[in-house]
Amino acid sequence: MDWDPDFTHLNPILGQLAGLIALDLPAWPDPAELSRRLAPSGLRFIDDTRFAALGCYYEEAVARGEVPTRTANWHDMFGAVIWHLFPHTKSLLNRLHMADIARQGARQRTPRRDRITHFDECGLVLAVPDAAEAEALLHAHDWHALFIGQRARWGRDWQPFIFGHALYEQALAPFIGLTAKTVVLEMPADFFALPRAGRYRALDRQLASELDARALFDRPRPLRPLPLLGIPGWWPDNEDPGFYHNRDYFRPRREG
Repeated sequence: MDWDPDFTHLNPILGQLAGLIALDLPAWPDPAELSRRLAPSGLRFIDDTRFAALGCYYEEAVARGEVPTRTANWHDMFGAVIWHLFPHTKSLLNRLHMADIARQGARQRTPRRDRITHFDECGLVLAVPDAAEAEALLHAHDWHALFIGQRARWGRDWQPFIFGHALYEQALAPFIGLTAKTVVLEMPADFFALPRAGRYRALDRQLASELDARALFDRPRPLRPLPLLGIPGWWPDNEDPGFYHNRDYFRPRREG
């Protein structure tokens, strides 16, 4: 897909970014432009030439404060957006990668690194006042209760935040099957009334702290699947309750 400066207007999923980033440019922003507009302090986005000159692997470049970013590439552009919105969490994930690399080497992917990457690419954070309730519904794959029974809460005190940059890339052309890997995060009551930018700042700090404290990626299957197009307000077809009858998308929980 060619560059579209109005991409946040394509659908409500991408619309989550409206007002949070300023990329109203007539052509693709290069890594230098993304650095000026989106890079957190102490970080910059670099092109392929600079990355090759470093002579290191990706995570080591990030640890040096330089994030390899391909030009004219939606995937990497959304990666820069997530660095802008979640700098503490992104930094934590890279530190976890580096810890495993120090023990196992860069070429041997550990199960923990695979789980970290899965969240990095396809993660979603569901901020709620009571984590146990939402966790139970996700664990049970009780999609009817989650999306219909609790429908009035979505956008109010159940607030989803995309973390995985691949999800935003896929949202350029949404499809049945689009699924997030979810972390449920309990947030205080005053969080839900903050301005949107303030919510991202608070969520980023809390997410980084809890992922670190809980060592979430040290255990198998730490993330809950969530069919992204089922989120109320994010996809027009889900206004019809029959949308949730598609068991190939809204899959029941497998026994065992």
